Amino acid sequence: MHRPHLLFLDAYDSFSNNIINLLQQDLNATVQVIKIDDKRFAKTDDACFHAFLKRFDAVVAGPGPGDPRNSHDLGLIGKLWHLPEEVCLPVLGICLGFQSLALAFGGTAGRLHQPRHGLVTEVSHHGQSLFQDIDVLMATQYHSLHAKLGHNVDKSSPDLWRATSNCPDIIPLAWDLSDEQNGPILMGIRHTHKPFYGVQYHPESICTSSAGAQIIHNWWSEAFAWTVNQAAKVQEPAAFHPTIDVESCDANSESGDDSSSASSSLFDAVNPTFRDTTATTPAATRDSSRMGRPTSSRSVSWRCIDMASGPVDVAALLQNLQDINQQAVLLESGSKNGQPVRPETGRFSIIGCVEDASSIKYSTGNHIITSSLSGTDSSYHGSMSDIWSSVETFMVANKATDGNTDLPFWGGLVGFVSYEAGLETIDVVQPANDDRPDVWFVFVSRSVIVDHVERKVYIQSLEERDDHWFEKAGKTVKELSKEPASLDKPGLPLPAITAPIQDEYVQKVEICQSHIRAGDSYELCLTDQSIVSHDESCRPSSFELYQRLRTRNPAPFGAYLRLKEENREGSKEESKEGNREEGKEEKGNAITILSSSPERFLSWSRAGKCQFRPIKGTVEKKDGLTREDAEKLLNVDKERAENLMIVDLIRHDLHGVVGSGHVKVEKLMTVEEYQTVFQLVSVIEGQLQEGSRHTGIDVLAASLPPGSMTGAPKKRSCELLTEIEGKARGIYSGVLGYFDVGGGGDFSVVIRTAFQWEDEGVWRIGAGGAVTVLSSPIAEFEEMDLKRQSCLPSLGLQTLPSVESRRDPIR
Repeated sequence: MHRPHLLFLDAYDSFSNNIINLLQQDLNATVQVIKIDDKRFAKTDDACFHAFLKRFDAVVAGPGPGDPRNSHDLGLIGKLWHLPEEVCLPVLGICLGFQSLALAFGGTAGRLHQPRHGLVTEVSHHGQSLFQDIDVLMATQYHSLHAKLGHNVDKSSPDLWRATSNCPDIIPLAWDLSDEQNGPILMGIRHTHKPFYGVQYHPESICTSSAGAQIIHNWWSEAFAWTVNQAAKVQEPAAFHPTIDVESCDANSESGDDSSSASSSLFDAVNPTFRDTTATTPAATRDSSRMGRPTSSRSVSWRCIDMASGPVDVAALLQNLQDINQQAVLLESGSKNGQPVRPETGRFSIIGCVEDASSIKYSTGNHIITSSLSGTDSSYHGSMSDIWSSVETFMVANKATDGNTDLPFWGGLVGFVSYEAGLETIDVVQPANDDRPDVWFVFVSRSVIVDHVERKVYIQSLEERDDHWFEKAGKTVKELSKEPASLDKPGLPLPAITAPIQDEYVQKVEICQSHIRAGDSYELCLTDQSIVSHDESCRPSSFELYQRLRTRNPAPFGAYLRLKEENREGSKEESKEGNREEGKEEKGNAITILSSSPERFLSWSRAGKCQFRPIKGTVEKKDGLTREDAEKLLNVDKERAENLMIVDLIRHDLHGVVGSGHVKVEKLMTVEEYQTVFQLVSVIEGQLQEGSRHTGIDVLAASLPPGSMTGAPKKRSCELLTEIEGKARGIYSGVLGYFDVGGGGDFSVVIRTAFQWEDEGVWRIGAGGAVTVLSSPIAEFEEMDLKRQSCLPSLGLQTLPSVESRRDPIR
C-alpha cells in the first residue's frame, strides 16, 4: 500500500507527539506538523490553505484544550469540514478534532456531568468501519466536553447506532456505555459520504489497549480506498489554483513562523513536534563538526579510597573539604541505617569543590546572562535558548572521555533552573519577577564521589598536575570519622511562619476545577508557599538546618547548594542616578538550597539513555499502614489518572527529541516507599540515537517545566496556574542537578525543598498537588500541608494543624 504523507494539525496539546509516533510506527507514514493558528494561513484567504493541503494524502486533527464551539480553540481544524470537492481529503479527528467534526454537521457540545481525564473504560462498538476486526477496546479518555448528535440517552436503545434527524450525515460507531453519571458518551463517528472520521478517546495513550493502533490502520485503509476511488474525479494538483504559491503565503506571514518546518529537538524551543524538514533551532544549527568525535580538552584524574569499614558521613566530609559559608555543592543520596534509601536512584553522592568557580547565570526578570565560563566575565541580554547554546558549547569544549566509567559524574556544571525559566521555554507570560538568577550553574573541576553501595570514595580532578588536591582530599577522607555526626543539639528557636490559608487554597482548587470542567485543562498542579524566618539574633546556620532535614527526611535526591555572587564594583553611570556611590563595592547576592527531593526529573547516560521518574500519588505513612495498604489506597481512579496524565505528557516531550519508536514505559504506576510517604511512581525511558545531533541538553530544554508540577496540556495549564497562583514559584518546581563532562546528566524536581536568598533572609517552602475533577478541595489542602511538613520540622517548626487558617506570621 502507498506510504501515507500526512498533515497533523497540532492544537497545542501535550500528547500530540504520541499520536505522531503512532502514525509513524503503525502506518510507516511521513508526518508534517503545523499549529492550528499557523500565521501563514490566518491572514490570507482559504486558497493558500487549500493549495497547502494538496501536498498531503490525509489530515489528522489533533486533541487540545478548549471548546469546539470556540473558533479560536479550533483554528484551522474548523476549515477542514467544508472544503471544496476538488480539495477534500480524508480526515481523522481526535478528541477536540472529533468534537469539531460532530458540530460541523449538526451536532452540539455540552459539559459532562463528571469530566473524564485519565480514565480508562471499555468502548462499545459493532465492529464497523474504524472498529472492524476489533474485539474488546479499553481506551483512555481526556475530555470535559462531549459531542451530542440528538440521540435518546437510553443506552439500550438501538437508535444509538443510527444517524439522527439532527445529524443525518453522521453515523455513530462507538459509545462509552459504562458511565452511570454521564449516560452514554459518543466515542466514534464517521461521515456518510465524505472521508471524515473521529474518535473521542486517545488511541495513543499508554493505557489504551493495542486495538488503538488497529483503529489507525482501519482509518488509513478506508481513507486510501476513498482516495483511489476519487482519483479519476479530482483534477491534477497543478491544474488547481495554478496562480497560488504556498511559499508566497509563507512570505506574507508577519511573524516569520516556521511552524510547518520539521524539528525533533529544541524544535520551536516551545512545543516539540515531529517534522519532516530541517528546523532553525539551537540543536539544528549546531556546528555539524561537533556531532562527530568530540574534541577532548579535559582529562580526568581520579583515585579511589576503600571505606568498607563503615558508612561515610557525607555532610562531615563536605565541611572538612571547603568553607561551606562561601560556596558549596552537595548532591546527596540519602541513607538510613547506613544504607541508601533507594539504591536504584540513590547510590552516589557528589561533593563539588567550587572555590572561585566559573559560572553562568540568567534572570527572566531582566533577561541578562552573566557568564565567566569563557575565562572572562561578560554580561549581555539573552534568553533561555541562549543559555542552552552556551551550556552546550561549554560542555563540548570541556568534553572528557577518560574518567571512571562506573561513576556518573566526572566534573561539569552543577546548579538549577527555576520554574519561571521553564515557563519562558514554552512561551508563557510570567508573573512579575525580580532580577535574581533563574538559572545558575557553577563549574566543578574538583569533586569527591561517595559510592554508598560499594562503600568507596573517589577523588577526581579535571585540573592538570593536581597532586596537592589529591593529597589534601585523600587525607581528609582518611581522617574522617566513620560514624555520622550526632544531631543531639539544643532545639532550634521557634521561627515565624506565613503559611497558606486553607480557605484561600480551597477556593483556588475550586477555580482549577472550574477550568477543568470547561475543557481548558486535564489536570492542574496547584502550589503555594510557606515563608519561615528566624530571629537574626539566634538564626541557625543553613548547614545545620540541612543536616536536620537529611536526618528526618532522607531522600535519593538530597542537595545542599550554596551559590554566591562575587561582590561588584559600582559604576559611574549608576552613581549619577544615585543608586550606588562611584567605585563603592556592592555585595553580591547568594542562594542556599536545602532539598530532600524523592523525584528524579530527568537523567541521561553518556550513551544517550534518558530516564524520567515522575511521582504522582501520595499516601502518608502512619502507624500500622503497610505497603499493601498503600497500594490499595493508591489504586483508585483519581491517583492513577493523575499519574497516567503525566506519563503520557512525558512520552510526548521525549518523543519530540529522541524520535519515533525510541520511547518506552519501563514501569507504570508502581508504589515506592520513602521516609514519610508512599508514592506512585512511573519510569519512562528514551534512547538518543547514535549519530544524532541531539543531546540530553535538548531533552532537558524540551521538557521544562516538569510536567509533574504543571498538569496537562502543559502550556495552557501553566497559563492558568500563573493566573490562579498569582506569584512566582522561584526555585520550587524547577530542576536541580548537573551536566557531566563525560556527556551524561541528572536532574531532580525541586520539591520537599527550602530555599533562601541571602538578601531576603527568609526560607521559602513550596508544596502542592495535582487537582482533577475528582479532587476534594479539603483533601488537596491536606495533601499540600503533608508535603510541606517534610521540611518544616527541620526548620524548627512543629507540625501545624492542617485545618488552621492563617494570614499573619505565627510563632
